[in-house]
Amino acid sequence: MRGIREGARTERLSGFARRLLWEALFPIRRHIMAAGALLFVAGTVALVLNERLPFPSPGESILLDPTDWSMLFHRNSPLPLRPDKSAEYRSAMRTPGPSVGGSSFVQPPLAILLYRAHTGDTMSGIATKLGMDIDTISSMNRVEGRGVHNVTVGELLKIPSQNGITLAIAADFDAQCRTYGVSPEDILAANSLSRADVSPGMRLFFPGVQHTGYARSLAVGVGVSLPIRGWESSPYGWRADPFTGQRSHHSGVDIAAPEGSPIRSATDGVVIAAGYDGMLGNYVEVRAQLGYSYVYGHMSAIKAHGGARVATGSLLGLVGHTGYATGPHLHFEVRLNGVPQNPRNYLPGIR
Repeated sequence: MRGIREGARTERLSGFARRLLWEALFPIRRHIMAAGALLFVAGTVALVLNERLPFPSPGESILLDPTDWSMLFHRNSPLPLRPDKSAEYRSAMRTPGPSVGGSSFVQPPLAILLYRAHTGDTMSGIATKLGMDIDTISSMNRVEGRGVHNVTVGELLKIPSQNGITLAIAADFDAQCRTYGVSPEDILAANSLSRADVSPGMRLFFPGVQHTGYARSLAVGVGVSLPIRGWESSPYGWRADPFTGQRSHHSGVDIAAPEGSPIRSATDGVVIAAGYDGMLGNYVEVRAQLGYSYVYGHMSAIKAHGGARVATGSLLGLVGHTGYATGPHLHFEVRLNGVPQNPRNYLPGIR
């Protein structure tokens, strides 16, 4: 009987302990469930990012494009292309350098990864994901921003290990370095080159430098706006002449729109021509910076005059079909030092 009483007592104590535990956990059960859900979401996001981020996981190899970037590196460079924790690299980083504010800095060499573009990728999106300046990503893949809006699925994009831009070396390399506020030694170190390897016209990586003014606007894709709401009726390049059917080169892009639709300036600048041309009909040409000018043709009416300063969005004229045209549309040209360029490399998008 005594054993039975002790067993019942033990059972009561066990039940009492379970009730105490439940009452203690009951108020925080939601917090525990929320924490579990958060851990699940975090794990899922980490797996997704591991697939999407262009930088490799530890142990994965770095892809380099030797046909395009071999000139940037010394074949016998004493440092690895990718800054790592090797003894050689740590030793080089301990080498005394120019002191500023009581500290020293040695410019690490540039490393380049290749990232294969996915559906929905954009230059700005990739830069944001990596915490880099879009100017850097654009400069590495789109010279002077040409085509910065266009990213092709499967395209291999160059991703540098540090912010900066590529520039063509000027005749006076040292003066160019002073202009951009970076030392020649840092540029040579970043590109793993010596002075003997550098020649005018070679494109080198300038670490820490970014474009300014209109050059930056073009590089990041905001230098040229759509001049009109419409749809592309004839692209830039070779085509069959709309009147003769013969093969001819189209120096701009035709954007169809209803007669009388407003045509607005695609950029800031100065009107350097406003009049009539046998091919362009009523047209306006606006000169911007860095040798760029923009031509608007086939207008039904001109709303700007020569010498006028215009801003992006200023009214220049109305859509028409004057000159060599088959119907109402805007003939839009981008010229660099007088030479027509493909407008699709500058415009943010045409339907």
